[in-house]
Amino acid sequence: MNDEMAVSGAENNALNTFDRKGLIGGVVQKHKKFLDEYASEFDELGNKIKVVLESIESSKKNREDVLEKVEILTEKRQLFYHQAEKLLDELSDSISGNSEFSRAMDFAKEKLSKVKGSLTPDEEQKQVDSILESISSLGSKTSGINDRLDAIQERIKQALSSKMELSSIDSSEENYNNSISSLEGEMNEISPRYNWLENRIKSHKEALDYWEKQPGVADAEEVKA
Repeated sequence: MNDEMAVSGAENNALNTFDRKGLIGGVVQKHKKFLDEYASEFDELGNKIKVVLESIESSKKNREDVLEKVEILTEKRQLFYHQAEKLLDELSDSISGNSEFSRAMDFAKEKLSKVKGSLTPDEEQKQVDSILESISSLGSKTSGINDRLDAIQERIKQALSSKMELSSIDSSEENYNNSISSLEGEMNEISPRYNWLENRIKSHKEALDYWEKQPGVADAEEVKA
């Protein structure tokens, strides 16, 4: 009787040991399965996030470049108009006693002072054409000033050129802002899932590391294999 009980006890211990190994092996497989599933999606979202972040940085850099260019062109436009006015004043001061020239000069200076304001590209083009025509007419009022008139006209043309270039990039900042906003919205959609996967992967790795260190797990893995 005692021998039978001993045999029965040994069999139960062996069975319990095998059951424990099998259970642990199952737990290990479960964590590996989740890790495989989560890792695949995690890597895919990670690549998307990388692309989106690079696009955001690129858009921000381009926006900064545009804003800097707008600032430079705005300053150039004002500078060239200012230089043209100064040259006109110097020319006016150098010529006296010619009422016809003075009237034409005052007319050109008045037009130039107005064109420095905020005008549409088309309107500024019309005003500049009229100013250039007025300045050209000054050459017929007195002699020996064509070179100086050419210098004044060149400044005005450069100012207009800056205005036209400004108008071609005027909407770029808004476009970049819209692009950045859209990309940031995409990041807001991806990030929660990415962070959740990151935490789950960390949790399953910790659990897997724990269970794989339990006695007999290697044997159970071999049985399952």
